[in-house]
Amino acid sequence: MQQDYDSSASGYLADPFEGISQVFTDVEILRISEVNVVAKAKRYGRWWLLKGLQKGKADEAGYLQRLRKEMEILIQLQHPNIVSAFALEEVDGLGLCIVMEYIEGTTLKVWLQGETQRQARRRIASELTEAVGYINSKGIVHRDLKPENIIITRNGENVKLIDFGLADTDSHAILKQPAGTLHYMSPEQMQTSVADVRNDIYSLGIIFQQMKLGHVFRKIINRCLLPIDKRYPNVQALQEAITKQKARVRWGITVVVILLLLITIVSLATLGFRQKEQNAYIREQQAIIVAQQAEIVQQRETMDSIQRQVIENRSSQAEQEGIVTSLSAKTDVMADYQIRQQVKKEEQWRMQQSQERMSKAFMAGTDSLRRAVKAKGANIDERYSRGQYAIEHFMATQTHNLTNQEKKEVRTCLFRNLDAYMKVWRKTEEQLNRMQNEYNTPTTD
Repeated sequence: MQQDYDSSASGYLADPFEGISQVFTDVEILRISEVNVVAKAKRYGRWWLLKGLQKGKADEAGYLQRLRKEMEILIQLQHPNIVSAFALEEVDGLGLCIVMEYIEGTTLKVWLQGETQRQARRRIASELTEAVGYINSKGIVHRDLKPENIIITRNGENVKLIDFGLADTDSHAILKQPAGTLHYMSPEQMQTSVADVRNDIYSLGIIFQQMKLGHVFRKIINRCLLPIDKRYPNVQALQEAITKQKARVRWGITVVVILLLLITIVSLATLGFRQKEQNAYIREQQAIIVAQQAEIVQQRETMDSIQRQVIENRSSQAEQEGIVTSLSAKTDVMADYQIRQQVKKEEQWRMQQSQERMSKAFMAGTDSLRRAVKAKGANIDERYSRGQYAIEHFMATQTHNLTNQEKKEVRTCLFRNLDAYMKVWRKTEEQLNRMQNEYNTPTTD
């Protein structure tokens, strides 16, 4: 017995999805060069990048072979920092085109013209180096590395390496000729058609110069730009050099931080020692005052005893009155002395309060100073200027509870700390320079 089933739920749909075209639409020309036409178009609801030939070049076999060669190179590359190619198709109005992913972003040249942090530029340089190392490991030489062929994506600012029109491999026998962009081409690339991974290393050196990566990369860039036989033999060697140099810099920074912490600890310990001495002196003065008060009480008791004797012995009243008068004078002297000691005690208390206020202000100022000079990437003079500004700003905004004399002493202590930091930076810089000079000694690979 047969049963009828409704297969519509699992059957195939013959009609295209509504609003999603199977052909390229919304074609927009982005760039026209001497040879190529680059456009973007939409298919399946997604934007694609199309690279074809100008009408005058589309029928020439040499340029068609060059387009196919670029497709053959791109299709074998699968890397997050390299543009992906998907097909070589005939597109209405454009002819034979390489179909690639469309990247939302801007060129490295435009990106560098904006406000960028050195850390971000170094990250971009690292991604670019990894991408070039990947294509070199595939036996491919890009031969046209330049900021215009490096895209920085808008979603995350990551590298996308594009335009493999001049790329070459040993397996391709067509279009073997010198090629590239003059400012970024290595000297030997202008004279020979043989592709060499060291051509790309030279171009990386020029790009790194323009990215202003800091003195850490100075020696590395210099070696990238040496003659080909003294250049890094491959990108892996370049990456190892970058890793070693970063490790040296991290070690130097660690030493500086440790020295700064030691200076701060010594300063706080010195201030604490002075505070202990002051407290001991105050306690000693308090003990003297207590002893003097006890002596005054004893004198008063003696005076009371004498007065009782005067009452009991009327016959010696005159003599006793003299004694009483003398004792009263002594009592007055002792009272005056007590008053002076009390005033001195109050003065010592005020000094203690002043020392506590200055100590708190110094610790807060030292913290502000340490944050100001901690900025990475700044040279010694910049850090010193930041430190001066931090001290003056702190004194102007955070020391309203101090007297003028207290402010003067706190400012003097903070500037002594800043000068100590300066000496440490100078010494650290001399050590780093010596290390870099030793590392800068030319070597033959």
